[in-house]
Amino acid sequence: MAISGDAHQPILTNPTININVSEAASVPAARLRLLPPDIPDFVGRQAELELLGISPVSTNSSTPPARVIITGKPGVGKTALAVHASYLASDSYADGDLYIDLRGADEQSASPEEAMGRLMRSLGISEEEIPGDSLARLDAYRKVTADRSLIIVLDNASDERQLRPLVPPGNSSLVIITSRSQLRGLEGFQRIDLETFPSTTSLDFLRRVTGEEIVDADPTSAEAVIEACGHLPLALRIAANRLTSTRNMRMSHLAQDLMDMRSLLGALEVGDLAVRAAFNLSYRKLGKGARNAFKRLSCVPGEDFGAGLCSALMGCDERQAEKILSKLAEANLIELSAAYGRYRFHDLLRVYSHEKFNEDDAKKKAQAIQRMLDWLKHSAIKAHFFLLGHLQVQVNLDNAADIDSAESAAAWAKNELPNSAAAIKVALAHDAIEKSAGFAASLSNICEILGEWRIWEEVLHWGIPAVRRLGDPLGEILMLTAQANLARYRREFDRGLDLASHIYSKSLDSGAEIAIASSANLLACLYMDCGRLDEGIPLLEKSLEVYQRLGVEHEIGQVLYNLGAIHRASGNTKKAIEYFEKDLQVCLDSRDESGAAETLNTLALAHFEMGNLEEAEKLQRDSLAKFKKIGNPHKLSMVSNDLGVTLRRLEKFDEALHLHLDDIELCRMIGSRSGEAVAQANAAETLHALGDSEGAEVRFNAAVSVLSELDDKPRLAHALIAQTPLLFSVQKHQIAEEYASKAIPVLLEYGATRDAAGAHQLLAREFALIGEHGKALLHAKESIQLSETFTSPYFRAVGYIIALKECSELRLTEEAKSFNEALRHLVTENPELLTSLSKSLDESFKS
Repeated sequence: MAISGDAHQPILTNPTININVSEAASVPAARLRLLPPDIPDFVGRQAELELLGISPVSTNSSTPPARVIITGKPGVGKTALAVHASYLASDSYADGDLYIDLRGADEQSASPEEAMGRLMRSLGISEEEIPGDSLARLDAYRKVTADRSLIIVLDNASDERQLRPLVPPGNSSLVIITSRSQLRGLEGFQRIDLETFPSTTSLDFLRRVTGEEIVDADPTSAEAVIEACGHLPLALRIAANRLTSTRNMRMSHLAQDLMDMRSLLGALEVGDLAVRAAFNLSYRKLGKGARNAFKRLSCVPGEDFGAGLCSALMGCDERQAEKILSKLAEANLIELSAAYGRYRFHDLLRVYSHEKFNEDDAKKKAQAIQRMLDWLKHSAIKAHFFLLGHLQVQVNLDNAADIDSAESAAAWAKNELPNSAAAIKVALAHDAIEKSAGFAASLSNICEILGEWRIWEEVLHWGIPAVRRLGDPLGEILMLTAQANLARYRREFDRGLDLASHIYSKSLDSGAEIAIASSANLLACLYMDCGRLDEGIPLLEKSLEVYQRLGVEHEIGQVLYNLGAIHRASGNTKKAIEYFEKDLQVCLDSRDESGAAETLNTLALAHFEMGNLEEAEKLQRDSLAKFKKIGNPHKLSMVSNDLGVTLRRLEKFDEALHLHLDDIELCRMIGSRSGEAVAQANAAETLHALGDSEGAEVRFNAAVSVLSELDDKPRLAHALIAQTPLLFSVQKHQIAEEYASKAIPVLLEYGATRDAAGAHQLLAREFALIGEHGKALLHAKESIQLSETFTSPYFRAVGYIIALKECSELRLTEEAKSFNEALRHLVTENPELLTSLSKSLDESFKS
């Protein structure tokens, strides 16, 4: 696809046309046609041709640009596009087509004076009429080209200084410049930054060159070829030419040849076309610093990089690194990544860069890699401490990112976690086992705080073997604990419980108190997840005693939180709130933003269950604000969902629905199908409250379908119960009862006794609304019976109130008196109920 310097040596210069000056000033005898041959198998680039306003299928009626710069990496097809576009536009420019190769990639590029002389000779100006003085020559060139209707292709330009004199005055001519440099200083030009082909165009190009039958006979190998070529037109051209010019070669043979990265560039050579040669032309134009950076950046283990990593590899400050990266980008040897200030390699340029790096002195290579690993490790330590709230880092961290807050730590992690995780493997390859283990520990904590589950899995994949090779049993326990926690986040509770039991056994064998306390805390959490609450509480109390004796404040806070969670799950909400408030104070004292945000939300849920809805809303908004600063998408989803439920209870339906719909999109973005299903179910409840039963049914069905597929039994049970009001509103009472009969045993199995009791209360209310007071009373009694197994005065009071009203409806006077007395006794013991249940209590006592 490429011609001119992108593929081989420069094209022959244009011939001199010796005609009289006076004749040149008039209409020439024949239209000038000095373009190289058009590309017969040209494909794609329709969007770029549309920008030029000269596409054969263009519907663009606007005036085409008079000046265009086509820039891009070596081999991307800049010249091919310029020439093809010129042929398409040639009929619109009466005085002809000019082409000149400015040799911008050569050691000695064409001077402006040389180029002006050649162009004027092409227009029929005799040698004697062309001034030797540079300024006079410029005047003559502008006079000759000012009013002509020409296409002028200035191919393979070097820089702005070379080009400015060559641009004719006025807009009568179409000037198309191609350059490997971005020519950022050139003004007044339409820019086309040419990218590699999209997949479909790559395949079309391969078909065009090799024949459709060859590609279609083995599409899998054809896809492998275009992927190996990185969709770069020059590489595709070479690969296709090799196939068509090599006897008995098949597409599968070509694909196999291109699989080995060590010999890939060597395989992309045919005749005088070579990808490596095209890259060499750009590389040799760089200064020494830019060349060194280009080589060393191939060591970056992830997909992209910024000034921080570049500065580490170069041993310079970030400001210098930014300038170097800008130069490499302007030369189109690296390209912009998705994030601002970040860059990446095209796949083939990365291979070429690594070839150049391997030519360096072994000591220099090792030093560059070591600086990079140190920068990533030290930066991770800083980020970890700031995210946890521990601001005094007692480590020499000179070679590290500029991190001075939780926000900047999260921003660093967002960019560099993929590089950091991959760097553990690099460190292991260099036998830096101890460094790898410590690195993995810091990264594991960061991934947990920020909810980066996929990267966390990669960290553990390399980190666990590192601690095992190091022979560090406590380090192994730490990493296995992280693995169990990741299983918890993914709701893989059975796997997590198996891991936690194994870890607890290893900790007891080690005799290390800190490990025993940590693993007891973990095992208790998994017992809680699996509904075995009674087995979890003693382990948490044991863990708390050890941590308090050792004075490990941060771990004390975590165990206090878990004690609050397990008591809340047991229904002892008042005691849970006490633990949550203690943990919140620990988090605030240690400036642990993530821990504080988590506790604020869970404290809000406890207040919600006590009927303190306004307090719950306030706490959840505080939690959401903190998680937004940190940027953990899973936690943002969790709190948004919980806040939406609170707002629905407060009858702020529109805001609640907005939160749930946003949560659905967020869950889709992070791949949390279970979270998305929960958000769908909650959106459905809100839609029903707003009167949109049809929309609610669609979303409930979507939630149940996904949760059934995932076999997420606890969440499926909640989704089935949540449909009760909707099903009653459309007279599907029997289905609601069937759902409840399936869901309530699951809730009891997983220790969610309070939720099971809540399901009975919900059924009692709905039966009462349709006048089936007998069934309403039955479910109210079931709710009261279950509530006796946990401590929640507010919840039990609601059960008594429902039962009292139904007894009144059924004229069961003695039972009504019994429930009334129990309610009075409960209120006497818990006077705060007078506030949260004032209206309902007044009506109940009156009855």
